[in-house]
Amino acid sequence: MAATATTTQTQPPNSLLRAPKRPPRSKLVCFSFAAYSKTLINHLKSLNIPILPGLTDQEFSSIESNFHFTFPPDLRSILQEGLPADPSFPNWRSSSPQQLNILLNLPFLSLSKNVTLHNFWLDSWGPKPSDSNEALALVRKLLQTAPLLVPIYRNCYIPSTPNMAGNPVFYVDGEEVRILSFDISRFFQEVEFLRKGGVFKPFMRKKTNSVNKNVPAWAATAARRIEFWTDVAERGRKMVARGATRGWWSRGETEGGAGLGGCLDEVYWRLREGGWREEDVREMMMMDGCDHNDNKGKSGNHLVRDAEDAALHVRFLSVVLLRAGWTREDVVYSLDLHGVTDDDDEDNGDEEHGMFSYAEEKPC
Repeated sequence: MAATATTTQTQPPNSLLRAPKRPPRSKLVCFSFAAYSKTLINHLKSLNIPILPGLTDQEFSSIESNFHFTFPPDLRSILQEGLPADPSFPNWRSSSPQQLNILLNLPFLSLSKNVTLHNFWLDSWGPKPSDSNEALALVRKLLQTAPLLVPIYRNCYIPSTPNMAGNPVFYVDGEEVRILSFDISRFFQEVEFLRKGGVFKPFMRKKTNSVNKNVPAWAATAARRIEFWTDVAERGRKMVARGATRGWWSRGETEGGAGLGGCLDEVYWRLREGGWREEDVREMMMMDGCDHNDNKGKSGNHLVRDAEDAALHVRFLSVVLLRAGWTREDVVYSLDLHGVTDDDDEDNGDEEHGMFSYAEEKPC
């Protein structure tokens, strides 16, 4: 029986059945610490920053043993590739143990200065002791279990633990503690390392649209929470001793009242506790020349006589807060204007003539 030959025809693939194209992915470069570190060190060299040979394994072991911490792997890789020798960077090879010890203790010293001079405190630490020495002793005790901050550039630090890539970079000085970058790779993208006359310019950050979007594959996309330091950066605030505001709104109301005066007093103190200077808050809330004081004959002294007069002041205050960067929602919440702005806008028929439309006039 003769074999029957069969012929199989190959049909061209149906374009409708083809797998859909994947959406373009963000360009991720430098898939290893070593490749990224080499690129970064070359970039620092291009900025005329002196670069010495990187730290050896023996040098890493000696530093970590003497100062009882471990370099996180992303920082370790950079320092292994090259050691920046500019005074703005820590010199882990040539600095004396005393100098390095000072650098490692600067975050505590800065935080202590903030607590002592600026009344900085965190609610989770408990009631702030009235005695400054007791307050500093409490902060020192809390820092004993907090991750050590490793200096990388000026007042910028990276936590030593957890010992993994992607820890955020903190900025710590005698005025504030804040999260500066999601991780060290974004830090070196976002910070200006520019010289003027052979000296680095004051600490600056690049504009958002000028930051290179090419990031390592391991770059963090959000700030990892770090024990102690994240809370300090996010929730720490200056504790301002409250007293009489002597604002234009407080005449005729008892101190701490629940009416308009009490609301504006609260706005005043929240701004002060948020770090605003007294003179800035007084100017922002239009208190200069308008608040009542012992000098009855001072020109510009203004009395809130009725609801219409008070509403005018609130309108101006709203505009000033908006100009200071507050969102409309924050102003409505802080001044307890829920339901007021909507009614006001409806009565005027247009938001342009509503609660937030007054921008040029002055109440005094």
